[in-house]
Amino acid sequence: MSRDSSSLALFATLVVGIVLGVALDRGGPFVSAQATRRTAPETASSVPTRARDAQARGGEEEALYQQLERQYAQFEHVNQTFELVAKAVSPAVVHIVTQKTSRGEEPPRIRHYEETGSGVVARGDRGRDLYVLTNNHVIEGAKPEKISIFLQDGRSLHPDRVWFDVKADIAVLNLGRDDLPAARLGDSDEAAVGTWVLAMGSPFGLTHSVSQGIISARGRHVDELQDVENQDFLQTDAAINPGNSGGPLVNMKGEVIGINNSIASNGGGNEGVGFSIPINLARWIMNQLVSNGRVARGALGIDLHPEFRPEDAQALGLGLPRGAWVDIVRPGSPAFEGGIRGGDVIVRFRGKEIHDLNQLINEVSMAPIGQPAEVVVWRGGRHHALNVRVGDRDRTIAQAVPPDVRGNSGSRELPRRPDQPTSAPGSASGLGLLLATMDEDQAERLGLPGNVRGVVVTDVQPGSELATYLKPNDVIALINSQPVRSAQEAVNALSQPPVILEFDRVVKGEIERRSVRIP
Repeated sequence: MSRDSSSLALFATLVVGIVLGVALDRGGPFVSAQATRRTAPETASSVPTRARDAQARGGEEEALYQQLERQYAQFEHVNQTFELVAKAVSPAVVHIVTQKTSRGEEPPRIRHYEETGSGVVARGDRGRDLYVLTNNHVIEGAKPEKISIFLQDGRSLHPDRVWFDVKADIAVLNLGRDDLPAARLGDSDEAAVGTWVLAMGSPFGLTHSVSQGIISARGRHVDELQDVENQDFLQTDAAINPGNSGGPLVNMKGEVIGINNSIASNGGGNEGVGFSIPINLARWIMNQLVSNGRVARGALGIDLHPEFRPEDAQALGLGLPRGAWVDIVRPGSPAFEGGIRGGDVIVRFRGKEIHDLNQLINEVSMAPIGQPAEVVVWRGGRHHALNVRVGDRDRTIAQAVPPDVRGNSGSRELPRRPDQPTSAPGSASGLGLLLATMDEDQAERLGLPGNVRGVVVTDVQPGSELATYLKPNDVIALINSQPVRSAQEAVNALSQPPVILEFDRVVKGEIERRSVRIP
């Protein structure tokens, strides 16, 4: 039994061992095959998948680039225009290096240094001679032999003569030759806000650089440039940096419309606010300097209000503060002879609409001296066309009597009468004035024509609101462009500010019309 059982047990063990052996023998390839099936099939299938993905991405990419190419084709001519403008003007743009010296209190007392800037070669209106237009501050104080002009082709020149005008910050360098590329000068009056422009020059000494932008505004005034009288700047966001001064601002026709001058910046570099001198002014300055050796500016003999606010325009009956508001007309000046009065708003000069005082200053400066000019003014609610002969600024200023609002103007005092005046007095007590209606006797005492009408200032309280502007014997003629016939009318009108008051003052026997805004 035991033998059989042992045999059976041995047999069973043998069978189980064989089965397990076969199973294990198969199990090796099976497990291995499982591992292979987890990796090998993925690798095999991912090859076409990644290829398809790459192909899809490539197709999308290609489609995008094709779309960009189609879009670019629509404005390719714009890009080409920029390229052509840069190519056309760049040969006329120069890099300027000036050797300068300064004196100090501590050794070394004399310091030598370089100042760099830019310029543009241009032709004058007369002859074929070439000149470099730049800013005066680029070459200020330097002799011609200390000024080096570097051309695009690598050559360097020294000017044989230098002219400059501080009041416009323009300098003209005479090259004495006519074989250099010259830029074309355009019309800065046509440069509208939004016009594309290129600023060209040598920022930080990086010669022949080009930046792009637009005309951001016109008629800008920079208070910090106190020595520059002719200010009617073009504002641009084209990058202008130190070294760009004197370089050209160019339109998309390849014409120079401005000479880059300055920037508004907190850190000294470009912040998107640059200023350029209009080429019409720069060209006129250049021609004046070359022809006469000096700039002969025109003048009317007037002072202008520095501010012209919307409320001022409304008080004068104008919708918007457009034009130049006259403050003082100098006795014997061209404006005085031509009929311009204090309080007038000059809205047109020689056929050009006037937007602000800076534009008028430039237009009058460039007007032919001794020639008549049509001046359109706004007065009393309507336009008046006047004919004014333009004077020489230097002579006009020399002949003008400086205004003295404190009373030393040479006017004759009106005698105080102990008796009650025949005209009814009025008191604008809030403003510190005593007023009386004008009569013929008062007009005669003041040296005024008998037909002059208005209200006489008989007394001004010291320290009052109008003490700075008015003095006894001034004659109030208009309030808000309306004639004033009596003291009571004046009191009523002055009690409802804001108002614009126009008055006459006798200065050395001449009537001077002035205006003042209240408040």
